[in-house]
Amino acid sequence: MRILSGINPSSTKGLHLGNYVGMVKHAVKLQQEGECYIFVANLHSLNTIYNPKEVAENTTNVFIEYLAFGIDPDKSTFYVESDIPQIPYLQTILNNMVTVAELQRMHGYKDKLAKDVDSSTLNAGLFEYPVLMAADILLFDADIVPVGEDQTQHVEIACEIGRTFNNQYGMTFKIPKLSVHKDTSRVMGIDGQRKMSKSLGNDIPIFADEKLIHKQIMSITTDPARIRPTDPGDPNKNICFEYLRLIDFDNQQIIDLEARYRAGTVGDVEIKDLLYKEFMTYFNPFRQRKIALQQDLNKIANIRLLGSQKAQPIASRSLINIKKVCGI
Repeated sequence: MRILSGINPSSTKGLHLGNYVGMVKHAVKLQQEGECYIFVANLHSLNTIYNPKEVAENTTNVFIEYLAFGIDPDKSTFYVESDIPQIPYLQTILNNMVTVAELQRMHGYKDKLAKDVDSSTLNAGLFEYPVLMAADILLFDADIVPVGEDQTQHVEIACEIGRTFNNQYGMTFKIPKLSVHKDTSRVMGIDGQRKMSKSLGNDIPIFADEKLIHKQIMSITTDPARIRPTDPGDPNKNICFEYLRLIDFDNQQIIDLEARYRAGTVGDVEIKDLLYKEFMTYFNPFRQRKIALQQDLNKIANIRLLGSQKAQPIASRSLINIKKVCGI
């Protein structure tokens, strides 16, 4: 069973709580269950980041953070997307397997239009995001693609592109199954309204400076009806309780805290202070591991090189066959 998953290094802040519980934590476990292909999707970042230094640094940073979390290059094929030239080559071929109308239904494109952005000003990279994702997936004959809930539409489009190609040229691509972890697939941001996102600034970055992490946690939106710490509150309107569950804080203590919150005997600041303390304790081993890994960037570069060399043979074989069936 081949499992494939990647993440876009689109922020200088690196991976956040939503990335960890929605994708990385599962990827680490999946290394024990099957043949894992895990990658840093840096080509995808080019439709939003135009500073070359930032692209390069973000790519290396997320690569190191993956390693700090426990991605093992000996157990997984761990690589950077841009190191596999067959991926964008395949994207060019797959462009001919999808219509403009299909891509216009993509939620990322529709979200931009909803913000009154002129469609003629959007770059083609954003528009073709699902086609590049299709190339990421189909090139490696993945059986399962675990994704967050927000990426399901992109993977569904990728699968449809694969089916269209197979209908046109004969059975060439394996069509993978989608795996969505419903319990953690959509981690809400600190605003309590939208999915946690680096671009929205409603995230809690795991490897950032402690002051920034503290600032983000103290900015968490809580029950707006609560004016004073002694006012009764609704735990469902305070995302702190959910975050405590996500970092495996004792469930009975959370239940007791929720009861106190309803009774007005615990303040929001006290809960946020507790969350900050537990957050730093939970992620400290990973933070320390990242610091250690950063001491030897030559080793990191070698791991990256070996990862691309490991991924290249299957990518090359796949592309040779794809070109053959297309007549090129």
